[in-house]
Formats: sequence, C-alpha cells, structure tokens
Amino acid sequence: MELAGIEAISRGAKKAILCDKSKQAIRIMEKNIEKTHTKEQIELYQTAFEELLKTKIKEKLDIIFIDPPYQTDFAYEAVKMILEKDLIHQDSIIVIETDQEKRIKQQLETLEIEIMDERKYGRVHLIFLNQKRKG
Repeated sequence: MELAGIEAISRGAKKAILCDKSKQAIRIMEKNIEKTHTKEQIELYQTAFEELLKTKIKEKLDIIFIDPPYQTDFAYEAVKMILEKDLIHQDSIIVIETDQEKRIKQQLETLEIEIMDERKYGRVHLIFLNQKRKG
C-alpha cells in the first residue's frame, strides 16, 4: 500500500520500498510520490512481490506492510519468503491487512512467527507479527 509507505516517510522512516504488478497502480504511486516530494526516500518497483523479495531486497527490514488482494494466499506466501530469505531481525514487525483474519492466522500457524497484536477497523483486520523468540 503506497500510502502507508509515504506516511512512514512523513513520520521519519529513512526509506520505503513499494511494489505492485499493475502499471496503473505504479502510475498512481509515482504521482503521489511526486506530490509528496518523497522520491529520494522511496524505491518503487513494478513487479510481483515474489520477484521483489527474491531479487531486490538485500537488507533486513524493520517494518513490512503486506496489503494483498484479499482472496489470495499472498500474505502467507510473502511471510514465508521473508522468513526463508532472513529479511527481518528479532525486533522487526510485519503487518498484514486482510478481511479474512481467521484463514490467514490459520496459515501463519505453520511458520516461525507469532501474532503480537490484532486490530479491526470495519471489515479490515490488521495482524501484527514478529519472529518467534529463540530459546
């Protein structure tokens, strides 16, 4: 979600990495980035999240916001890839936006991740995750 990235920058984040497969969505993001003068702090990719995670991300991330199409398994697949690629550290937070929290939570049970918090805003449910503590 591009607005979350721009908002993070406006609140002091040094960098935001955004991606979307849709050319139309990328055009809208580019306009919003230009309007908010955040181009220097945002990396924008027109690609699938899988490609982004496999080839573009090289450092550990502090906060990851996942806002996939709701009827997909993309949230689970993204978290699984993030863990496999070791893209987070012990204090990192992953936030998933969904309207199917029970299904997503059931999928996440198979991963080395724990739910820290949950929030509901209308039909939108936010699930806050972090890596399971070792030991």
